[in-house]
Formats: sequence, C-alpha cells, structure tokens
Amino acid sequence: RAKQRTSPILASMRPQALLAALVVVAVLAAALPLAHSQGATPSAWPCCDKCGSCTRSIPPLCTCMDMSPTGCNKACKTCAKPNSTLAGGDGFRCADRIANFCKRRCTPVA
Repeated sequence: RAKQRTSPILASMRPQALLAALVVVAVLAAALPLAHSQGATPSAWPCCDKCGSCTRSIPPLCTCMDMSPTGCNKACKTCAKPNSTLAGGDGFRCADRIANFCKRRCTPVA
C-alpha cells in the first residue's frame, strides 16, 4: 500500500486559522446581497397611491397622480411641477408612463 501524504500547506494550518478563514468567507458572502440591494433604483419604486390614466396594452402603461413636496424619485425621467393648485396641488409628480405603475401602493391601505 502507498502511504498518503498530507499537503504541507494543509499540515501547517492550524484549526484556528481554518476557522478564521471560514468566518471571513461567511461574512463576505453575507455582505454581497446587501451591497447589491443598494443599487440606483430602490425596490419600493415604482409604486402609486393615486393612479392616473393607463393604456389598454399588456402590461398597461400608467401615469401616477401622487404628489411629493420634495421632488420625484431618482428613477423618474420626467418630474413635473404643476403651476397651479387646480392642477393637483403644490409639489412634484412623476409624469412618466410606466408599465404596471399602479400595481403596487406606496403606502399601506388604512
């Protein structure tokens, strides 16, 4: 029978070093999903509480009438500011026509 030899690299590593390396790998693997979720577009958008008009296409392309006093979401391409209170109030509104814009609410139903 041939005698199996242990690799010199593995033989010199102590169990504590292996455990430390495993912990580092686990921490890095856990951090990857967190870094990926901090992308440019938040997962909560697009959402709409007050739906505007929608096309009859599948999926429907819709506008949203929600107003925000501070501005539009960063992903919005056309941020409109109505110049009269009759046009929907004081604030900003995303005027984009987006597929399934009205599918999810931004705030929970009271």
